Amino acid sequence: MLSRAWPRTLRWRVHALVGGLLLLLLVTAAATTASWLYATSLGAHVRTSLRPAQQAVAALSKDHVDMETGVRGFLLTGDEQFLAPYDSGLADRDRREASLRALLSFDEPSLRLVDEVAAASDAWLDRSIRPAVAAVRAGPVDQQTIRQLSLHGKADFDVLGARLAALQSHIDELTAAGLQQSVGAQNRATVVTGVCAALALVLGAVTVLLLRTSLDAPLRRLLAQVRGVADGDLDQRVDGSGPQEVAELGAAVEGMRVRIRGEIGRAGEAAAQVVRLEETDRIARELGDTVLKNLFGLGLTLQSASARFPVAQPVFTRAIADLDQAINQLRSALYGHLPSPDRPSLGLAVQALVGELESGAGVVPELELSGDLDRELPDEVVTEALEVLHEALGAFVGHDGPVRIGLARTDGYLTLHVSGPAPGTPEGLRTLRERARDQLEIAYEGDRVIIDWEVPA
Repeated sequence: MLSRAWPRTLRWRVHALVGGLLLLLLVTAAATTASWLYATSLGAHVRTSLRPAQQAVAALSKDHVDMETGVRGFLLTGDEQFLAPYDSGLADRDRREASLRALLSFDEPSLRLVDEVAAASDAWLDRSIRPAVAAVRAGPVDQQTIRQLSLHGKADFDVLGARLAALQSHIDELTAAGLQQSVGAQNRATVVTGVCAALALVLGAVTVLLLRTSLDAPLRRLLAQVRGVADGDLDQRVDGSGPQEVAELGAAVEGMRVRIRGEIGRAGEAAAQVVRLEETDRIARELGDTVLKNLFGLGLTLQSASARFPVAQPVFTRAIADLDQAINQLRSALYGHLPSPDRPSLGLAVQALVGELESGAGVVPELELSGDLDRELPDEVVTEALEVLHEALGAFVGHDGPVRIGLARTDGYLTLHVSGPAPGTPEGLRTLRERARDQLEIAYEGDRVIIDWEVPA
């Protein structure tokens, strides 16, 4: 149950731990504040109510003692000056009783004791003090009467003293209880603060432990596995465990590792296949170039023989046509389906073709090359240029006259210019017209023919 309730994502784990710490902090602050406020209120109650009440009871007791002493002196001497404490005490008595009622309004037993003190004070005054004072003021009083009045007043004063003592004792008990409660509240606040601090330390330790086990350890393990994969150990399995974020990161790295292994395997197979194809292409091109050169030479020889032996010209023409078809099929097979990274440049191919013409037919053309004929020419353009040149030179074989060849690459175009003696019949140029109808122009100047061929390149 605990594992299900525990958040699986790192974010929510951090939120839960931080929330727990904040909640503990709030509880600590609330409990401590409440305890200190309660202790403060108790202390304030003692200071503002009970202590002044104690002082008021003590002052009231002193006033009654002063009043009793003054009255006794007046009874013995008859001197009115002895009644000064009596008069002042009598004036302060009501004020002090009202103050006590206000200070002790929160406690009914205290108010009852105050009422009992007031009743005892009134009884003492009405039954003992006022009659004695009136008797002395009325005329001389013998000592026996004074003694009786004093004894009667002493009994009432003892009752008053007992009531004042009871009130004083009750207030002292309230004060002691208030002080004890204040100290207890302060102690409880201290205990609550200590307990919350201990809980905070425990929760902090648990937080560190949980983060270490659920975050630090999985991250270190994942880092070690990823570092192994980065160092080239693609067989090292990446197993992400821990919080959801770490697990997702581990799964992503594991998927990348698997894809890299697959790509490396496919790349190795492709590289091996490329090596085999390059070797096959090299062999095919070497053989093909040799065969093409021989076939070109054979075609030129047949064209020369056709010019020397007009009787056999139809046979030679069919043979030359079949040979041209075979050359085209072989060239298409070699250069149309196989890549040609090492294919000779067009300029070198033209020079080789002219060399074959010189050696096979005894014709020495004038050759002029210009522009970049070595790079970035499509294979089909090179093939077509060589075929057009071959057809044009074949038409000039067997006829006397200079042959001029110009090949140029300028402004995005490849231009072939060939001029030579005009053939006796137009059949020699018919194949050439059919091959390059749109790019070819043929013009005649007297007994010479001029061939211009141009394509984008």
